[in-house]
Amino acid sequence: MTEDINKSYVKRYIDQARSTDDQNLKNNALYRAGTQMEVINCDGNDKLTPQQQQIVLDAANKLLGGQ
Repeated sequence: MTEDINKSYVKRYIDQARSTDDQNLKNNALYRAGTQMEVINCDGNDKLTPQQQQIVLDAANKLLGGQ
């Protein structure tokens, strides 16, 4: 379903997550990117585990090709 993913949306939130030290902002940004890519459940819970955070970052790297 890669063609349905808004890459600019994902990139914006991945960049936001990488540029903050605020864990709440980072989790929220990764949650938004992860649900857009459909690699985590869209359940409203943005309290991501370290494993979920890594899943989102790995998927974003693959989608964005290292951007």
